[in-house]
Amino acid sequence: MVETVSGIRQEKKRRTFESIVSAASRCFAERGHAATTIEMIASAAGVSPGTVYNYFGTKNAILGAVVTVDVEKTWSAATDAVDLTADDPVDAAMLAIDVYVDGMTALGPEVLTDVFRSGFQPSHSDLLDELVSVDERAISQITYAFERLQGAGLASQHVDSGDAADLLFSVIAVAMLTYMSVPDTTPDGVKAIVRSQFRLVFDGLGSR
Repeated sequence: MVETVSGIRQEKKRRTFESIVSAASRCFAERGHAATTIEMIASAAGVSPGTVYNYFGTKNAILGAVVTVDVEKTWSAATDAVDLTADDPVDAAMLAIDVYVDGMTALGPEVLTDVFRSGFQPSHSDLLDELVSVDERAISQITYAFERLQGAGLASQHVDSGDAADLLFSVIAVAMLTYMSVPDTTPDGVKAIVRSQFRLVFDGLGSR
């Protein structure tokens, strides 16, 4: 009986957490991080502001949770989307990149920029730690995706998958920074940047 009650409480906490994160994601996307208040998030989640504070404490903590949840869901979906039936490794990878870029740009450039800036403020070291952890998990997902390409004969067996993942991640990260920093950069523009750079990665920069 005690275990049942405990399980019910944990499930309620999980649902409340997910409800707040989902509501915050919508609010940030619609209004931007700066214009969104804890009260707005609480109203959208159907809980009290006190509940939001109990779960997260600060708006930046919510922002970190939103990005963490969205990134992990997006990377998981993207990894599964790698097209192993393609004849070309770039085509195989771009199906996954389409999923990732669509998922991340849904937050909007303002929210992503706020995350990036906030993470490097000394007072928000906890957010930076979380972002670093998210990046590490993303690289792990890319490593797995690259190994799938190797297994399908779409990438060289002689390349270390971890090294390849670091390189591919850096390409994606730069493309996303362009989305954040260059006005009017569209999700399709981000995909075009990644495709162009992936082509260089997989084809090489020229003959020996």
